[in-house]
Amino acid sequence: MAANKGNVPNEMKAAQEERTAPKKTESVYTASELADNASVLFKARRECVLAALREAGVQSCTLSRAKELVEKFRKKEVK
Repeated sequence: MAANKGNVPNEMKAAQEERTAPKKTESVYTASELADNASVLFKARRECVLAALREAGVQSCTLSRAKELVEKFRKKEVK
């Protein structure tokens, strides 16, 4: 039993640190910023990135969201 009592304060301390630790958030970029770096970030042309974001109605978003949108746009069937 004594061993468990020693762990309780450590667990409480870890829980407290989790609550007070700053949360990691992704940076948000404008469509123009993402498009300016299109060839490096998406291996696509600037116009493709702008079109993908415009079609999704996005003026600014995270890099991961932009990658999803550009990939979806590139895979879209052309009629």
